[in-house]
Amino acid sequence: MFEYIILRCINNLKGERSLAGIYNLLAGKRSSQTLQDAYAYQLTGFFAIYKTLHRTELIPFLEGMSQSYKIKIKNDRPEITSYGEEELKRLEEKWEPLFFAGIHIQEHISVFEERLFLYIQTITNVKAGNHHFLPVSERPDILNWVKKTYKRNKMNLESHTIDMYKELHALLKAAHEEEADVFSHRITGAGRIGFSKQQLAVQFGLSVHDVHLLLQHSLHRFYQMAATKPEQWPALALFVKTVDDTGGLITNSAQKTYKLIKQGLDLESIVHIRGLKMSTIQDHVVEMALVMPDFPMFYFINDKEVNEINNTLQTLNTNKLKEIYDALEAKFDYFQIRLVQANRQHNQSGET
Repeated sequence: MFEYIILRCINNLKGERSLAGIYNLLAGKRSSQTLQDAYAYQLTGFFAIYKTLHRTELIPFLEGMSQSYKIKIKNDRPEITSYGEEELKRLEEKWEPLFFAGIHIQEHISVFEERLFLYIQTITNVKAGNHHFLPVSERPDILNWVKKTYKRNKMNLESHTIDMYKELHALLKAAHEEEADVFSHRITGAGRIGFSKQQLAVQFGLSVHDVHLLLQHSLHRFYQMAATKPEQWPALALFVKTVDDTGGLITNSAQKTYKLIKQGLDLESIVHIRGLKMSTIQDHVVEMALVMPDFPMFYFINDKEVNEINNTLQTLNTNKLKEIYDALEAKFDYFQIRLVQANRQHNQSGET
C-alpha cells in the first residue's frame, strides 16, 4: 500500500513539487502550502495519514523506486516513468477503492483509535473477570472517556459486546484480506496481547510502512462509516469525536488571525497586533480560503480580479506560481494568486 500511495502522489504532483512536498503531505505538516498542495493535486485524503514517518525513511525508499525505474528524480522533483505508470495501474486494481479522508478527520483519528482499542480491551477483560490489566493507552482523556462510557453500558455489557463484534466483523469482512488480518491481530483483549507494528510486519511479510497504512485505512473507514451512518453502526459511533468543519482544518495561529479579521481589522493591523510577518498572516488567509465555506474573498480582492486570475489558471492548467505570475504580467502579487487558487480548490473539492 505504501508504494501505491507514493506513486499516486508522484503521479498527481506531475513533477511540480519536491520530495519534501510528499513528505510534508503524508506527515501532515501544518502549513498553508502543504494544505494548498493537498487540494490542488487531489491528494486531500492522504494528508497526515503517516504522522510518524521520518524523512530519513522516505528518501531511501524514493531512491529505491528510482533505481527500479518506477520514478525519475530531477532537481529533487520526482516524476513517474512509463514503467511506474504500469505499476500504478497494477496496484490500483489491488487497493482501490481507498477510504482515506486525512484532511477532514486526521485530528480525530488518534482519539478514535485509542478509544476503540482501550474500550475493547476493557470490556473483554471485565467479561473475563479480570479487573486489573495494563491499559493500551495511558492518556488521561482517553482513560476517563473509557471509564465513563463503560459505566453507561455495563448493565448491557453482553449485548453491547456482541454488537461491537458484529459491526467490526462486518466491516473487516468487506476489507482487503491483508488489512483485516493486520487489524484483527492489533487488538488487545482478555488473555491476548495485540501485535506491535514490527511484529505484524514479520507475521504477514509486510513492511512497517504497509502495516501502519493498513491500520490507518481501517480506522479511517470505520470512522467515516460511524460518523455518517451512526444509526447503522451505533456501537462504533460511540468512539467518534465530532469534527469541526472549519477550525479543525486551520492551524491554531490561523484561527487567531481569523478572529481578528472577523473584528474588521486589516492585515497591516493584524501584523502589528500579532507580531508576525505579513507573509505569515497572508498564509493564514490562504488557509481560510481553502477550508472555510463562504470565505469573504471581497475583503482582499474584487470579483473582476478573481475572474481574471481564474481564467488564467484555467488556461495554464498548472499550479506553478511563477508561471501564473508571469502569464498575468505581474498585475497581481503572489498572495492574490494563491488566494484565488485556494478559493478555486475549495470550490472544486466541494463539487467533488
